[in-house]
Amino acid sequence: MIQKTLTFQGLSNSFFTESEFSLPDGWTKLTMDYSTVSPGTELFCIREGRSCMPGYIMTGHTENGKHCFVFPSMKESSGAHCNVRGLSPESLLLPLPEQFPLELAGFLRFINIGMHPFHHVETLPDQVAVIGLGPVGNLAAQTARLFGCSVVGVDPSESRRKLAECCGIGTVLPPQEFASVEKTFDLVIDTVSASSTLKASARALKDNGCCSMVGIVKPGDWPASELCAEIWNRNLLFRSGWEMKNPLSLTEENLKRGMRWILDSSYILRPLLTEIVKPELSEITRVYRNLAEQPDRYFCCAIDWRA
Repeated sequence: MIQKTLTFQGLSNSFFTESEFSLPDGWTKLTMDYSTVSPGTELFCIREGRSCMPGYIMTGHTENGKHCFVFPSMKESSGAHCNVRGLSPESLLLPLPEQFPLELAGFLRFINIGMHPFHHVETLPDQVAVIGLGPVGNLAAQTARLFGCSVVGVDPSESRRKLAECCGIGTVLPPQEFASVEKTFDLVIDTVSASSTLKASARALKDNGCCSMVGIVKPGDWPASELCAEIWNRNLLFRSGWEMKNPLSLTEENLKRGMRWILDSSYILRPLLTEIVKPELSEITRVYRNLAEQPDRYFCCAIDWRA
């Protein structure tokens, strides 16, 4: 069987590589159903121009036809959009019920990212702010709402703020308004993690509050000494929000809870899926470019490998 794998060398140069598929002993063969085109980490890597094989969020079926969502181990997390792949026993294959909408399974990955911060606080927070309302932030805000927290979403994009409102997030703010908020939130989930957002997070946290840095931390001009002074003076906690640093057992618990909440329609997901495309190079390249160039119109897309 031939394995087709998507590779980018910047947004203007993409291609499929083909190789004979082989499966190591003890591994599971998974034929792809859908893979998710995300505006997050993988788009960040493509923009840097180096050779990149994006596509770490996928759903497929085993040789006996069982549909599974994939949460790969760290060493297999580089993933790549492909038609077939092998998964070692170290990766988690979450079985999906027959009635589960496969095109929405990719959102489980974002749900998991936004759910971990709630396990890292001693008590469920009353007041939560989520900075950045992309797929991870939108679903983190929805998760906060489902946990019964009062939640505020923050994003510079009016369209993303409106989308969050459509998804049940009642209070949304542009960054300039959030910048004036002081000592209000027990938990801030920062999906951006730039100097400006980390500074706003520190200001907005109550004393003894916690910030989960979900976004990859960016270089910036806010001196570390100023952040450390805020932490020292007010007993704040800033911790990594990198999902791969959490126990796989906790991730599995999050994914199963997310799956139940999707099945009972607790999450609002359909407005988040901008487009589903066939596994054709021109179509995939187009949606990646649109995610990069039209973030107000393109939110999240999926590749239908069954087409």
